[in-house]
Amino acid sequence: MFVLGLGVGAATRRALVVGLGEQEDKSWGKINGDKDVGYVTAMLSAAGFERCNVTTLVNREASKAAIVAAFGELARQSGPGDVVYVHFSGHGQQMRDVHNDEHDGLDECWIPYDAYRSPCERDRGEKHLTDDEVNRCLNAVRDRIGDSGKMLVVIDACHSGDGTRGDEDEVVRGVEEVFSPGRSHEWDAPVPHEAVVWTRTERWLTLSACKSSQVNVEMRDPVVGKLTYALCEEARKCGAADSNEALFARLRKFVNRNTASRPQQPVMSGEKNRFSITDIIRRQR
Repeated sequence: MFVLGLGVGAATRRALVVGLGEQEDKSWGKINGDKDVGYVTAMLSAAGFERCNVTTLVNREASKAAIVAAFGELARQSGPGDVVYVHFSGHGQQMRDVHNDEHDGLDECWIPYDAYRSPCERDRGEKHLTDDEVNRCLNAVRDRIGDSGKMLVVIDACHSGDGTRGDEDEVVRGVEEVFSPGRSHEWDAPVPHEAVVWTRTERWLTLSACKSSQVNVEMRDPVVGKLTYALCEEARKCGAADSNEALFARLRKFVNRNTASRPQQPVMSGEKNRFSITDIIRRQR
């Protein structure tokens, strides 16, 4: 695991990259989110992110507590004007909403290493990282970088926008069945910053591999996330003048071209017009 550096003075480029190809609960289908991490860190290095300012959590390192703690450290070390990149490659699952704030009654969840596919003694839902909890963590960082900061979040997982194996040759990053926790009261991730803003508004730009109702199928060659691979390839050749819409259109085209039997539409949301994605991912000349 890399550890975030402190970064003093001028604006710093910081990142948190989480990749899972293993789970404590072996009933999850085998995926290769851990293989995405090398692609992402290479892209970030070329884009001027120093290794000391990039935290990676891979497989067993990526428990829910560790992910939340890494977000907290990222918030603590970030300052006004910093550029922040957050990447999650792993399983995604929908869970019955315990906060009563979702129009469809479902939370979209990141699946840490210690989250279970079905309710059990080891996980009644509290090990899932819900979209509400992710929102709190991201807002804590956003508060620290201020209006002059830039934050890009990339989610290469199922149900990542609002499995298990499918066919024999398709590897799916999540499951279609909904996790139904056995209790109704709310649990929360520890808030990593005392003054964190709670808002449903995305105060960052998010790239998601698919809609919240869809599953996300991995590439076959190389065996890696489609959105991750497409973004890293685009980072090698995109220009400073590329608009977010043009770049996203190419990402979407790549994902759709490499999608077989299951429909999958990537989603771009949040602060689409406040800064350019290429400012964050483009290779330094």
